[in-house]
Amino acid sequence: RIQKFDSNGTFITNWGSEGSGDGQFKEPNGVSVDSSGNVYVVDWGNHRIQKFDSNGTFLTSWGSKGTDDGEFLFPRDVSVDSEGNVYVVDSGNKRIQKFDSNGTFITNWGSEGSGDGQFIFPRGISVDFSRNVYVSDVNNHNIQKFDSNGTFITNWGSYGSGDEQFSAPIDVSIDSEGNVYVVDTDNHRIMVFALTNDL
Repeated sequence: RIQKFDSNGTFITNWGSEGSGDGQFKEPNGVSVDSSGNVYVVDWGNHRIQKFDSNGTFLTSWGSKGTDDGEFLFPRDVSVDSEGNVYVVDSGNKRIQKFDSNGTFITNWGSEGSGDGQFIFPRGISVDFSRNVYVSDVNNHNIQKFDSNGTFITNWGSYGSGDEQFSAPIDVSIDSEGNVYVVDTDNHRIMVFALTNDL
C-alpha cells in the first residue's frame, strides 16, 4: 500500500492491496509526486507504473514485463520533472525510460556495464530544477548525471568508505538548492554534495 501523511507525520490516508488489478500492488518499490499532486508508484512485481490522484484514486497505469520500449523488468524507482515527464529506473533492463505524464514512451538510455551511461544495478533516481537526471547505481557504487534526453554529463563515486566513495548507494534526491543527497547503504550514512560546475 501507499500511506500519505502531512509534513509532521500525521496520517491522512492510504490505498492499495496485494494483487495485479488497478490500484493493487506487488511489492511497490518507488514513489514520486508531480506538481499537480498526482502520485506515481513503481509496482515492482507487476512490472508497471501506476498513477493516482492525491487522494489515491486510480488514474492510469502502463508497462508490462519485457524488454521493448515501454516494458519493464523489475522497475525500482521513479521521478517526475517540472514539465511532468516521468523517469523510471528499469533495473532489470539496465536502463532509464522516459515517458510523458500519461505513460506515452519518449526515450530510454543505458546498457549493462561500468562505463559512462552504463549500469549494473541502477536503483534510485531524482530530477533537479534544470531537469538533469541523477541515477544511483548500487553495484557500480556511483552516481551518474544526465540531461533530460539521456545525454551523459558526469559521474562520481567509487567503492569504499571515504569522501565521494560509496558502498551500495541505493537512492538519491535533490533539494531546491541543487544539493545532492545519497543513501550510502552499506556505509550506514547519508552523503550530501553541493551543486558545483563539476556536478
